Amino acid sequence: MTDDGRQTTDDGGLPLSSSNVKRRVRGVVQITISLVLLALILRQVHWDEVWTALRRIEPVWLALAWGLFLLGVVIRSARWSTLLKALGIHRPRRELTLWYFVGGFFNVILPTGFGGDAVRVAELAQDTHQVGPALNSVVVDRYLGIIVLLAMGLVAGILWPGAAPVGVLLMTAALFAAGLLAAWLLRRPWWPRLGGRADLIGRAVRAGHLPVMAEAIKPYDRRTIAIGLVISLAFNVLQIGWNMAIARGLGLSLPLATYLVLVPLTALALLLPAFGGLGVRELTYVGLFGQVGVPAPTAVALSLGVYGITVATGLVGGVMYLATGIRRTRLHA
Repeated sequence: MTDDGRQTTDDGGLPLSSSNVKRRVRGVVQITISLVLLALILRQVHWDEVWTALRRIEPVWLALAWGLFLLGVVIRSARWSTLLKALGIHRPRRELTLWYFVGGFFNVILPTGFGGDAVRVAELAQDTHQVGPALNSVVVDRYLGIIVLLAMGLVAGILWPGAAPVGVLLMTAALFAAGLLAAWLLRRPWWPRLGGRADLIGRAVRAGHLPVMAEAIKPYDRRTIAIGLVISLAFNVLQIGWNMAIARGLGLSLPLATYLVLVPLTALALLLPAFGGLGVRELTYVGLFGQVGVPAPTAVALSLGVYGITVATGLVGGVMYLATGIRRTRLHA
C-alpha cells in the first residue's frame, strides 16, 4: 500500500507494501555484503601467522580467552541497551547483541576500529528510523568503555608504580584527563549561546557541532551514566582477562597491574586505520610489552592470539549477519 492508497504487487500478483520492498532489498544487500566480506576476510587474514602463533598457546587458555571475549559482547550489549532506554528507544537485548556481533565482523574487515560502530548505527537506525539517537548511543557507548579502561590503567599505575614505564603511565593519564575534560566541557550550558554568535568563536563552535553534541548528551542522567560505567568496568575486566589468558597460554607470568596499564593503550591503538588492526596491534604489543621484558616474538604471538579470537568472533558475526539477511528476504518475499 502506497501513501496515496494504491497497492503494489510482487511477481505473483500479491499485495506488497513499500516497507516490505525495502526490507527485502535490505535483506538482499545484507546477504551480498556478508558473502563479499566473508570472502575478503578469509583471503586477507594471515592464517599462517595466526596458526603459527596459536599453535604455541595451550588450547585451554585460548578457549578461556575466547569465552571471555564472547561474554564481553553480551555485556556490552547491556550497556548499549541502558543508553538507548535513556533516549526512549527500547529494543530486545537479543537484537542489540546481534548488532554487536555484526559490528565485530565489520571491525575485522574495515580499515578502522570504528567500522563496526558505523554498522551498528546504520542497522539500528533502519529499525527505529532514528538516526540521531542511534549515533548518539553508539558514541557514548564507545566513550564509556574507553574512559573506564583508561581509569583502570591509571589507578593500577599509581598503586603499583613499577607495573609499567613512566612514559606509558603519563600517556594514560593524559588521555584520561582529556576524556574527562571533553565530557565536562560538553556538559556546560554555554554552547547554545556561543554557537549563536556571529564572530569567529561562534563559527568555530558551529563548525564543531558543539551545541548539537552538548544537546545530545543531556538525556543521560547520573543513574544511566553510573550503570554504564559499572557495565564498562565489568567488560574491561573481561578484556584484561582474555589478554592474561592468552599470555598465560604462552607461558608469560606478568603481574596483573602490568596488564591493567598496558591493555588500555593496546585497545586505543586498534582505533587507528588498519584492516582488523593488523600491523597496528602487533607494533603496539611489541612496543608496550617489550618495555616490561617480553621478547618481541612472544609479544607478537600474544597480539595474534588476541587477533585470532577477534577474527573468530567476527566470523560468527558475519554468519549471523548472513542468516539475518536470508531470514529477511524470506519473510518479505
